[in-house]
Amino acid sequence: MFLRPSIPSKARQHGSAIMIALFVIVIMALLAAAMGRFLMDSAEKHTAEVRGVRALMAAQSGLEIALYRLYPNGKWQGQTCASLTLNFTDAGLVGCQASVSCTQLPVSAAGISQIGYRFSSEGRCGDPGTNSGPNPDFAVSRTLVAEAFDGVNP
Repeated sequence: MFLRPSIPSKARQHGSAIMIALFVIVIMALLAAAMGRFLMDSAEKHTAEVRGVRALMAAQSGLEIALYRLYPNGKWQGQTCASLTLNFTDAGLVGCQASVSCTQLPVSAAGISQIGYRFSSEGRCGDPGTNSGPNPDFAVSRTLVAEAFDGVNP
């Protein structure tokens, strides 16, 4: 007279643990793939930011060199307004270049005419044509413009 509890047959129990294990493995693989993509995107953004700052510094260095050539020590009258291209080899700007263009323009203010100069400097870091660096297909450029006048401000 004892009631025996109903025990499911072993045939119905086979494979349920395998299905749960496969489900967990698939979810973990999807998470790992998403994290890998996130890390790649983060690395590319970091590279763009670093190259952008380096390109800005290359453009600024090009402007400073061009201004020094225009107004060397002790000279306040423009000497040479010429375009130039600089390829940097110093640490920090290796692989960067600056292209500076100079145009002479007349300036008049308060009835006084002077000679003015407009500089445009483009700094570029990274070259998509080469296979060097972690991201060889990634180039960044920054452009700065400055104006200078002979003697006093107009």
